[in-house]
Amino acid sequence: MASVAPERRHPSIYLLGDHLDAALAMGEDLLTEKVALDTPAGTSPLRDWMRQNRDLNDFLATARTLEYAMTARLLQARKRAEELKRGESRLRPLIALFVAGTAPLADAAAEFGDTDARDFQSADAALTFLRSRGLIAQDAAGLEGLSRLAISEDYQIAGRIRLGTLLDLIATFLDTLDLLFDLYAEPADAADAGGPRASETAAPTAEPSPVA
Repeated sequence: MASVAPERRHPSIYLLGDHLDAALAMGEDLLTEKVALDTPAGTSPLRDWMRQNRDLNDFLATARTLEYAMTARLLQARKRAEELKRGESRLRPLIALFVAGTAPLADAAAEFGDTDARDFQSADAALTFLRSRGLIAQDAAGLEGLSRLAISEDYQIAGRIRLGTLLDLIATFLDTLDLLFDLYAEPADAADAGGPRASETAAPTAEPSPVA
């Protein structure tokens, strides 16, 4: 399928691609997060407990930060996708799927200031955050019996959307944009600028033979 020439692309296509690419990277970073929950032991169990508590707080802070930043990027991507619906008929089915698939994130953001429905602010209590994100069982009283916590594709973004499903949706949208608009291709002028000049590649002229 032929891609659209750069000068004919809607500016929102580039912004949409940037937001999706950033959200995908943040989701992949989330999948690398983990923390060990070793039982304090040895000569200084109090020190071990303090270290474990610090590691757990770092894990939670990183997870929250990546989740919030990913959500912000996806909300911006929704806006840009909506701008494209009228002019890019080929994208309408995928835009409709993306908007519907990320609707729970818009709902969660709308409830951000609601003290009775805080999908993000419930993270104020570590255990509530862990339960709502699927990192521990809903009926778990604490972290007893666990040797580690690790974010997987089953992690619930904003307590509502499975991370693996969201990443698949983002990747599909990005691949389609790249197929239709060749997002990452270098402009022709930039490619030409790096090449050797014609005068530099021309064959050298032969030296005149000396006259006998």
